[in-house]
Amino acid sequence: MKDSNRWIKLNMVSLFFIMAAVVLQTNPGHGYNTDINELIFQGADAHYKGHLDKAIYTFEAAVRFDSSNEFAHNQLGILYTKKGRFDSAYKEFSIVNRIDPHNTFAILWLGILHLRNGNLNLAFERFNKIVQIDPNNADAYYFLGAIYNFRHNPAMAIEYLKKARDSDSEEADTHFRLAKAFHNVDMIANALFEYQRALEIKPNYTKAINEIGWIYYNKGEKKSAINQWKKTLRINSQNRDAIFNLAKVYNDMAWGALTAGQKQKAIKYWQAALKINPGNKASKYYMKKYGYK
Repeated sequence: MKDSNRWIKLNMVSLFFIMAAVVLQTNPGHGYNTDINELIFQGADAHYKGHLDKAIYTFEAAVRFDSSNEFAHNQLGILYTKKGRFDSAYKEFSIVNRIDPHNTFAILWLGILHLRNGNLNLAFERFNKIVQIDPNNADAYYFLGAIYNFRHNPAMAIEYLKKARDSDSEEADTHFRLAKAFHNVDMIANALFEYQRALEIKPNYTKAINEIGWIYYNKGEKKSAINQWKKTLRINSQNRDAIFNLAKVYNDMAWGALTAGQKQKAIKYWQAALKINPGNKASKYYMKKYGYK
């Protein structure tokens, strides 16, 4: 995120014209006609480019010009959230909700902000309202499932996550979330199927690959687990989960070899762990302890 003071210095001229446009519009004697669509375009362009402060100033100008513009208020809500101004964000989404009680985007974010504040009941009401308006809203079903999961009700959590999947069956994230829910309640076959479905949609989805690795690991198929985590590293050599997972399994295999009296084999596994994760303390300790310099 760019420093706001730096942005102001670089963009003061453009800001001046944006603000002047609003002032002139409120004074018809100047003969200047502000275009709300132009302000929205400028704000959206700034948001897309990551110029959050510029986007905020522009959308604030837009809602001063047209206080009932739902898109501008929603964009301000998102931007305020990104800047950590959560009370301001809640206010913007609430304005949209008053203008149009059926605007599901605003309701979704009101629910998310309730979740952030730990108000599960209020969040549940918001998400439930969305599915009454839009029975195919995958996001609302997902958050309802997440709340049920938090309340230790896995059966209802899975039911709602299935609805999320069915509403958005071509979204890899939806299949991954459902897989995690199955995984958490040890429904391993179901979990594996959903992880694989996520990978069919998004082959480089490393989170799903890593979780499949754990399924193999917990079944005792350590070589298959290693292959999964190595696959992740071929996609992203800095993936911390895969690095730590591989170091763990190599350390486990080293310990197994050592207890079986195969010291040299154990050393090879510790070397493999250190090749993946040079700072691994367990591998360093045992390499030193058993006389390998």
